[in-house]
Parts: sequence; structure tokens; C-alpha cells
Amino acid sequence: MSFFDYPNEPPASSPAVELLLADASDEEWATLLRHTRYRRFNPGDEVVTAGALEQSLYLVLEGQLEVLAEHGRRRYQRIALVGAGSVIGELSFFDGEARSALVRAMTPAVLAELSRAEFDSLSAANPALARRLLLDLGRILARRLRAAQRSTSGAGVN
Repeated sequence: MSFFDYPNEPPASSPAVELLLADASDEEWATLLRHTRYRRFNPGDEVVTAGALEQSLYLVLEGQLEVLAEHGRRRYQRIALVGAGSVIGELSFFDGEARSALVRAMTPAVLAELSRAEFDSLSAANPALARRLLLDLGRILARRLRAAQRSTSGAGVN
């Protein structure tokens, strides 16, 4: 049984689906997940706190999360929903800056946390898988950036 059951392509009705390593084998997933720490969250729990200085990347294994951005003083606005097969925390993972959003569990959730140290260990053990992970994270970041630019300007960028 696969860690994620992916369709061949994201459903046409949901173009924002951002599945990480959609073509990875069960063996590759097992290798990747050996380098993570499982974290469980209840509905309402904060998964990521805006402003926190941490560089872990989270793979959403189960559950539904909401991503909230600051909107005025002490108020947050939902900017995205993410579910199983997606990833959060990639910006801080790459640049080491503070977390840019609050992420909260909407349902019971299980996430796999990949720290920078564990990524380095994965890279040493399986450079090809680590490279694919980085390229896929880059693809997801690019899609998110293009979507954000379209929503603010009404036009995409190349």
C-alpha cells in the first residue's frame, strides 16, 4: 500500500492540488519517511506559528489544514487549504527566515517533519531522491508564486 494514493493527474476541478513526489515509489516514500518525525495534531492545533524561527518542512500525511495570513492587527485571513499529499513550511526550509503564515489543523492531522539536518542525512544516503525532492519543492513554490501573482495582478508571469 502506498503512503499516498495519487491519481495520474490532479482532478481538473482542483487545479491547485500540489502533490509532492507524485511519481515516487513506495520504497522511495519509505526512504524519505525514515528521515522524518511523525507529528499528530487535533483540530484547532497550530501546526506552524507565524514568525517562528524553524526550518522544518512538513509533509501532510493525513488531515486538512488551513493556512492563515495576517490581515490587520491580530487578525488572520484564510489564504489556502491543504490536505494529504501537500507540503508546508518550504519557504523557511529554504531561506531560514521566520514562518510567513499560521497553519492550523482543521481535522485530526498527521504530518511528517523533515528537519534540515535530516534532509542532509537523506542527501548523503540517497542523493537522487533528495534532488527530486528539491526540484519538486521548487515546482510547488513556482506554482504558488504564479497563483499569488495572478490573484493580485490578474495576469501570470513567465
